[in-house]
Amino acid sequence: MFAPEPGERVLILVDEPTGRTPMNPDWEARYALAEDWHTAFTELGEERGFEVLPILRHPAAAGHHAPFPESGRLDGRDVGIDDLLDQVSLAIGMNEVSMTSGLAMASLRRPGAAHFRAASAPLLRKDMEDACLAIDYEALRERCARLRALLENAVTAEVAFTTGDRCRFDLRHRDPGVDNGYLRRDKAGMPLINLPSGEVWITPYEGEIPGDEPRTEGTIPVAAEDGSVALFRVEANRVVAVEGEAPARDFYRRIFDVDPMRGNVGEIAFGCNPGARVSGLYIEDEKAGFHWGFGRSDFLGGTVGPAHFIDESTVLHIDNPYARDCPITVSADLIDAGGGRTPVLRTGSYVA
Repeated sequence: MFAPEPGERVLILVDEPTGRTPMNPDWEARYALAEDWHTAFTELGEERGFEVLPILRHPAAAGHHAPFPESGRLDGRDVGIDDLLDQVSLAIGMNEVSMTSGLAMASLRRPGAAHFRAASAPLLRKDMEDACLAIDYEALRERCARLRALLENAVTAEVAFTTGDRCRFDLRHRDPGVDNGYLRRDKAGMPLINLPSGEVWITPYEGEIPGDEPRTEGTIPVAAEDGSVALFRVEANRVVAVEGEAPARDFYRRIFDVDPMRGNVGEIAFGCNPGARVSGLYIEDEKAGFHWGFGRSDFLGGTVGPAHFIDESTVLHIDNPYARDCPITVSADLIDAGGGRTPVLRTGSYVA
């Protein structure tokens, strides 16, 4: 997956609880997992001639995909996180609060996997090592390539939810991205993957072209853990109202009341990791089928970044999965410019 080479510098990052994000058992267990990975990388580095830095510890970000904190601690010393990332060639974030966007921004500062590449593994658990991490990555790359080809030709995604709701996503003016688990120094495109890997994503058109309004519209249901379902009313690629059942409805209204830019439809994606289970952790659930995300999108190829939000504390991107074993699932078609329709999912199962 990583294939570190002689002369490289490797960094593992973990975040620590803050007043707004308290410790939980999975988080604490992840520290031990990070130590295991650090030991394995160190032993491999001694064989192959690359350096493994001490684990970087930093405060958890304000929200999923919010900007990195400015500093952390490395071997007891205060260090600037961006400065340190600019000095390594491979970074692995094993965080509670996702830092995928921050690692993506670091990759843009130093373009090309030969200079910097990163794996973002928020919410990673030990049991994933024998499931969604232990897969045939060559087969995954082939599957991602097929899905990417379908998305490249699509201008619309039409999604029907098992609640009876529907939404049409405007895919014009956008190129899909791929996370196929490949992160060697010759990787093309953005040198960033998730762990677990396995999805093809695209950011819906957000209306940045004068005179060309976005056409994403419909109703998107989102299920809460208690079974209640919120209904997001979407117009012109924005969530304009949240209806449905309490407490899901009230929870999401509070999220969007903090900052209306959180209502941007920032992503749709097709997860295709054959080992991904619906575990209740979005980072695994989303790799098992369809998902969409709201909020920030610049790290995925969109136009909405931190400057569009009220301030850094309100920046957010949240993914919502609809895999086959989720409470709500989907059927999805991709439509090309000539009106041709390709079925991709039927009730959560792939047909393409």
